[in-house]
Amino acid sequence: MISQRIRQARAIAGLSQDEVVLALGGRGVSLTKAALSKYERGASVPRASLLKQLGDVLRVPAEYFLREPEVSITWLAFRKRATLGAREQDRVKAVAAERVEAYVRLRESLTLAPVKPFPNCLPFATVDDAEASAGRLRKAWELDDQPIESLTDLIEDREGVVVEVEGSEDTVDGLAGLANGCHAVVVVDPSVEDDRKRFTLAHELGHLVMDKGAATNPSEEERLANRFASAFLVPKAVAIKELGEKRTRLSFEELKLLKMKHGLSMQAWVYRARDCGIINDQHFRFLFDQMSRMGIRRKEPVEYRGRERPQRFMQMVLRALAEGLLSQKQAQELCPQLTLNLTGGEVERTRAADLRTLPADQRDVLLARAAETLAGHYAADAELTAFDVFEDESEEVRT
Repeated sequence: MISQRIRQARAIAGLSQDEVVLALGGRGVSLTKAALSKYERGASVPRASLLKQLGDVLRVPAEYFLREPEVSITWLAFRKRATLGAREQDRVKAVAAERVEAYVRLRESLTLAPVKPFPNCLPFATVDDAEASAGRLRKAWELDDQPIESLTDLIEDREGVVVEVEGSEDTVDGLAGLANGCHAVVVVDPSVEDDRKRFTLAHELGHLVMDKGAATNPSEEERLANRFASAFLVPKAVAIKELGEKRTRLSFEELKLLKMKHGLSMQAWVYRARDCGIINDQHFRFLFDQMSRMGIRRKEPVEYRGRERPQRFMQMVLRALAEGLLSQKQAQELCPQLTLNLTGGEVERTRAADLRTLPADQRDVLLARAAETLAGHYAADAELTAFDVFEDESEEVRT
């Protein structure tokens, strides 16, 4: 347990063993790299005073190392750039694992209903299988043929965890795993456009249901996952309804409209039309040649603005805060983007305790108002001051 926590904290901090030893030395703590390696392997157990020093260096409380791991994640896909080193790969996985573990602990503290296993949609090994598997997942999640308004919301509503890892925009395209056999885990780059993010989310879902032994090479795996993603976002029947069963030409103007309606890029729509047999290979190549000449492949002329920002974790933190299950300090540690304006005295005397004394219906009013504030944050990326909403309006609710 302690060994795993030390490795995880070091990975999240992005430090090598040498760098940890050097940082400890700067604090007057003598520790060799060999000794640290033994701690991380579980061959030896550090004393309590060293755990505190390690916590200071790795920016975690000492009790972090004593917390029993509650989550087991099977990582099934990691799409990464060539520049991604082993240390950064470990950091991304560790950050995601920590978020999933916090999510699971919050669910337990809020006594939410048990989670159903991730749907068994039958693994796919061909592009036709990918189309069928996408349809089975849409059916399992009770989706009709209407456009998916927010794929992030959809995954979170099905108890998946979407993790945005800051600082990964130059190295990570996507990462998918399954936690405790029931929580789909998808890591995405927060800086990319929403249509690309939607495709990445659907692509990673494809990796979760793919027959890993069927693809002959990583390139084939990616092709199958791309086909699954396109079929999940725009089923074949929908593509035919939008474009017609057979076309000799497609216009860029209609592709712009379809991008804004379905959140699928213009380029992905051209692929979808070809894959569904709506256009032939010759016109497919012509369209991409025109896109290259016009610069559309580098930057499309319209930008899709959706709601692809994870918010369920923050909502759960706010709920736990309102119920007095978390202190302000704990809430802010879990969600640093929450501006709770802590002062020394307020850390000990939280407004959450005041809210807990209110009747449930009045607490619901405060939570609803906080949700409105969060909606504004996601729409305009304004500074989040949800806790200030509680503080400013609690007296009004009481009267």
